[in-house]
Amino acid sequence: LAARHEALAQRLAPVPAAATAASLVVRLAFDAEADLDLYVTDAAHETVYFGNSPSGTGGELLADLRCDAPAPRVETVVFAQRRPGAVRVGVDAPERCRKGVRLVPFVVEVRAGERHVVQRGVAIPGRFEVIVLEIEVDGAAR
Repeated sequence: LAARHEALAQRLAPVPAAATAASLVVRLAFDAEADLDLYVTDAAHETVYFGNSPSGTGGELLADLRCDAPAPRVETVVFAQRRPGAVRVGVDAPERCRKGVRLVPFVVEVRAGERHVVQRGVAIPGRFEVIVLEIEVDGAAR
């Protein structure tokens, strides 16, 4: 499991093009075993996910990657201008892409200006982990 987490973390190593000094970028990396979905709740308590993108607070899911997407998959939510406060990241595992899958390793990354946080986890198909990471971020300078 550690080796798989490390490989996914390496997938997130390059700084995404959308990351700026003012932005909030959240990424979820996972392999082909299941369809995972990224949920990001911002400081205004609005959640960005495949059904609410772009959000009223400026968050956008760049792509909802499903079982037919090549692996490893990386889903990204971007807020061009971050707001101060709590940010909560959730991961849903609504569908197996392969039979017999019980656990799906994933890595979540949050970039808020100079701040960079990485969290490793395991999703269980059919289960929604509402909070896999929660952090306080500062507001972007205007």
